[in-house]
Amino acid sequence: MPLSFAPTIRANLLAPILDVLNAQGHDTVALLRRHALPFAHPIDPYQLIALGSYVAFFEQAALLLKDPFIGLRLGQRFRPELLGPLGFMFQASADLRLALLQLSSHVSVWQSGTRLELLAGDHTADYIYQIDDPLLRPRRQDAEYSLASICSLIRNLLGEKWTPVEVHFEHAPFSGTPTAARAYAQAFHAPVFFGQNLNRLVIRQSDLRLAGVSSDRSMLPFMERHLQDLARESREPESFSRQVNYLIAQRLGLGPLNLPAIAGELGLSCRSFQRRLAEERTTFRHLVRDQRRSIAEALIKNRSTTVTSVAHSVGYAETAVLSRAFKSWTGSSPRSFARATRAQN
Repeated sequence: MPLSFAPTIRANLLAPILDVLNAQGHDTVALLRRHALPFAHPIDPYQLIALGSYVAFFEQAALLLKDPFIGLRLGQRFRPELLGPLGFMFQASADLRLALLQLSSHVSVWQSGTRLELLAGDHTADYIYQIDDPLLRPRRQDAEYSLASICSLIRNLLGEKWTPVEVHFEHAPFSGTPTAARAYAQAFHAPVFFGQNLNRLVIRQSDLRLAGVSSDRSMLPFMERHLQDLARESREPESFSRQVNYLIAQRLGLGPLNLPAIAGELGLSCRSFQRRLAEERTTFRHLVRDQRRSIAEALIKNRSTTVTSVAHSVGYAETAVLSRAFKSWTGSSPRSFARATRAQN
């Protein structure tokens, strides 16, 4: 097993969810207690809370509110102020590229155990959002909230008419209501694809050079100092297995996935790569297996997902290979697992 660490998130990011729950008369104190989250009022906005508890709380809130798209809706209303000094620095950036790089550089101050990365291509760029722990699922509400929130931040910077080229989600589509397509269209105004290897916004390369509407950068030195202080308080060690997990998630289902290729990308020999993972009590094979299992279990629960499409998503060429692996993970076939899971919901 890899070395454990406890990823965290700032408590102020609970506020939008709590506001909606309180408005509908739900007992938020009892709900917060159930998830071992702070319930004293007012909550210290800078308090660090467990990311896993926050993600589970978000999923339960959607069920209580009977709103499967609460993450999308809250993300559309996201404002830079919720990120404190980081939100100010995003809005004060000279162009979109610098704003996104600021967000990537300082994300761990607000939410650790998470990657935000800008990958530029010839005509488009990917802005990737990913929680590192592959077993922290379900996490649909967090993913949809996060990408919708990033869109809101960009629209605050560039203007309300900005849209991404595409939006990709790792989870399966929500098929329980005919309003699903409208909900995603309202949030993104762009094609949305599900069952992808990563959560990402696909952005026009030319948009990265667009200047923000704000020109007030006088407070930037003070905000940077504040962020540095917060970073010292919340800094977590960057485990090697965490870096490898991220590369596996990026490449799963897109072609051959092997140890020499991943080791080479990190600038290591195969022997050094294996030694580094052994120091954290894990192996490349175990990391790939855990990623495949978590993604396969999440996708197979959706009624519209086929076993063949799940097999391809996790890098298996044949469904028989997935079926054998799935039975070794769960004790049942993919179809039996799906039927049992759906019967419980």
